[in-house]
Amino acid sequence: MIFYFSGTGNSKHVAQKVAKETGDRLIYMTKSKLKEGITYEVGKQETIGFVFPVYWYTLPTLVERFIKQLHFSGYENQYMYAIATFGFSAGNVMDRLEALLKEKKLKLNGAFGVKMVDNYVVGYDIISLDKQKELLDKAEAQIDHIIPFIEGQENIQQITKGSLAFISPLTGYAYRKTDHSKKFRVNESCNGCTKCATQCPSETIEMVNGKPVWTGDCTFCLKCIHGCKQKAVQYGRSTEKRGRYQYSREA
Repeated sequence: MIFYFSGTGNSKHVAQKVAKETGDRLIYMTKSKLKEGITYEVGKQETIGFVFPVYWYTLPTLVERFIKQLHFSGYENQYMYAIATFGFSAGNVMDRLEALLKEKKLKLNGAFGVKMVDNYVVGYDIISLDKQKELLDKAEAQIDHIIPFIEGQENIQQITKGSLAFISPLTGYAYRKTDHSKKFRVNESCNGCTKCATQCPSETIEMVNGKPVWTGDCTFCLKCIHGCKQKAVQYGRSTEKRGRYQYSREA
């Protein structure tokens, strides 16, 4: 089985591609799925995978909560791996994951990273379509390289931590403590379609008088910004003139 989380499609694509080759089932880590409190049955020959993006050199908060509440039946040290997608580098995200798994007496065997298009439009603009295509072509080769290690159940770590990995504890702490929802807004282009609210994996968005309002705990996946066809969703004033991104091999 493969547990995955994705805001703009990078990690979703990786999970789907791995699942296509391995035949594993896919489970989307969302708040609604978390609330179900499911115990997952693990077959003796089954592998367990986690695929997720890197936020501020750490795990998305929703992924962290999901893992903390994760329960398996039939777990007997089956092969477990993780694939992190990232724009710049992964930092020490796998250290955080390993610590969480260890608390649940689970062992991470394989750790991999795939460099993809960075969607952090809050901080900077999206790269050009030509650069996106070049980067995503390289990502395909990286995924193809990783799959045999998973199929062979190799104990290996192949991930780019980067030169700033040492600040991961600080950035991770800041990410978990920040109220990410307070600067979200919509401009006059909003047509009240409700797509941002219905597709929010954290269930952070509510419709009030026909317009979205961000309340509660936001994972900061930016799915609402990049998924708005009207380009109505903004974060403060920084995103107005910047591009948008959703995974596409045609990019």
